[in-house]
Amino acid sequence: MKHSESIKAIAPALLAAQKAIEFAKKDSNNPHFKSKYADLSAVVEAVKPALNAAGIVYIQTASPSDDGKLHLTTTLMHESGEWIGDTLVMPLPKQDPQGYGSALTYGRRYALAAITGVYQDDDDGNAASGVGQRQAKATPSFDYDEAEAAITAATEIPALQAAFAGFWKVCPRNSQAALKAAYDTRKEQLSQPQEA
Repeated sequence: MKHSESIKAIAPALLAAQKAIEFAKKDSNNPHFKSKYADLSAVVEAVKPALNAAGIVYIQTASPSDDGKLHLTTTLMHESGEWIGDTLVMPLPKQDPQGYGSALTYGRRYALAAITGVYQDDDDGNAASGVGQRQAKATPSFDYDEAEAAITAATEIPALQAAFAGFWKVCPRNSQAALKAAYDTRKEQLSQPQEA
């Protein structure tokens, strides 16, 4: 793993993001193995809102290579300028554009999942056999007014990020846009220079 000289700002931001990241839903079918898997869009959907809310953007870039392999660098960049990244090197299934495109999609999915610590929701395999089965837990309730009040009450950006991450975990889809707007508004307010 490579990183900027300092990671003291990105480290707590990653903690806040990981508190909000739960899992990538297995919503695509693999006809060869008759199983489901989390595709690239499911992994992006699982990590991007939490990363962005914590002031982190991810970038994935492929580099030229002479070894016939895909070299894909995934970088997490914080708004402070700090960053963490690493490069995945994987063989190409075929030396043509389709083989490269397939490897690129596959590599992006696994590299992004690995660097963010995301996992796939287990809805087959062990779940079907009962091995490693989790006890059912009640879905936490979400109260938008309570979430908005906590976000508005935050007096520092790290506290704001932590409050947002906690509520984001249980926020239903139909309330996510409003919650994100409240977060963005408060973050902008806290970023403004304070008058003496």
